[in-house]
Amino acid sequence: MIYTMRKILFLYVILFSTAAFAQKSEMLLTLEEALDYAVVHSPTLNVERIKLKEASIEVDEKRLHHVPDIFLSGDLRRNLIISATPVPAHAFDPTAQEGELIYLKFNTKWNSSTGLNLNYDLFNPEKINSVAEQQHQLNIQEYDTQISEEELKERVAIAYAECVIAEEQMQMLKSDTAYYSEFLNNANQLFYKERISLSERNDAHSSYNESIMNFLEAEKIVKERRVQLLYLLGIDVTKDNIESLLLHEDISALTEKMEENTSVAYTISSLEELRQQEVVDLAGMRIKSASLKYAPTISLQGYYGTNFYDNELSLFNNNLWRGNSYIGLSLRVPITQSLSTSKEVSRLRLHKQIEAENLRDIRNSVNKDRLNNLSLLQVRKESYRLSRENWQMSMQNSEAIQMQYEKGYIQQADLLNEKLKIQQFRQKYLQSAYDLFNSFVAIK
Repeated sequence: MIYTMRKILFLYVILFSTAAFAQKSEMLLTLEEALDYAVVHSPTLNVERIKLKEASIEVDEKRLHHVPDIFLSGDLRRNLIISATPVPAHAFDPTAQEGELIYLKFNTKWNSSTGLNLNYDLFNPEKINSVAEQQHQLNIQEYDTQISEEELKERVAIAYAECVIAEEQMQMLKSDTAYYSEFLNNANQLFYKERISLSERNDAHSSYNESIMNFLEAEKIVKERRVQLLYLLGIDVTKDNIESLLLHEDISALTEKMEENTSVAYTISSLEELRQQEVVDLAGMRIKSASLKYAPTISLQGYYGTNFYDNELSLFNNNLWRGNSYIGLSLRVPITQSLSTSKEVSRLRLHKQIEAENLRDIRNSVNKDRLNNLSLLQVRKESYRLSRENWQMSMQNSEAIQMQYEKGYIQQADLLNEKLKIQQFRQKYLQSAYDLFNSFVAIK
């Protein structure tokens, strides 16, 4: 008797647990609200957005590489040893003998220079397509961000659907537990009156125990699904948030909503195709850039400044500074580098062929998946409709079978078998709903 009371007490805990949670602050979410929240707060998606900003800045950096390099320079030297250079002596002394040399020092103890410098590449093969290449990289990152957003939405939608199914499954199992508790009480009374056997009474007790275990497992699944949804939304996974999370739609409402959102046929290329096309274009651009390395580099250099020479450090003596400036062109023609350039061009051409084949494979794969998903969607729609119909009919049969049992037309074992069939129909219904949600997400 005490054991039975413990069972009843446990049942009361289950029945009133939802009401206790409802007293806490609730976080009620629709599917649209969940998707919008995840797009804004997801850490993984925010990382992709930061990468996109970084790629945009890199494009600006490449553009600045084409701006002339203008900078100030300056230096100060203390010459510890002043080098001497031999020169013919008769250049300074006509009376000097032929071949006689004298040594002249062409520096002072202190010298310094300061000025404005200019470096500008009039033609540099390595810079010609640098901006265009980086722009392709930016476009690729934009597609990566969009793909990440779409993948996040798919994961959130699936997680939301899993929560909805898990919640309904838990509520159904809660009703089962209440039913089997009452059924066990009746079986105990009949057993004490010696109207049923011990075996039948134990069967009722086993069914009740099984219902409790199923409910506890369903309760664990609900918490796991809520944790996953909170994680994808970017909400702190805490005990309070897990318990306060509530979903607005049930299975029927969610099915209708997702079917409305996926009724539009495919009209645009997939993001994977567009991204891969950018990769192919980038590979072609790199071939052009590598081919330009056969060409020479032409640069412009300029300097405008002044120099200081004296044996004493008197930098503020204007008479000791002498002006200095120049402007010139330089030409660099590659010779041996052309050997490695030819190999680089060949390698890049092979890489472009690989990316082109990858693009063709993605297009074929996308088309294949679209056709398969559309076909599978129709099958799962019908499967969902039929499994739901079977479950509803089994619920109707349940009432009739219960009346037959109460009137003594069927045995307890027959009633339990019918209840087991109802549970099987219900499980098929929930599984078909989950499969249909997956197909909706895949199509969208």
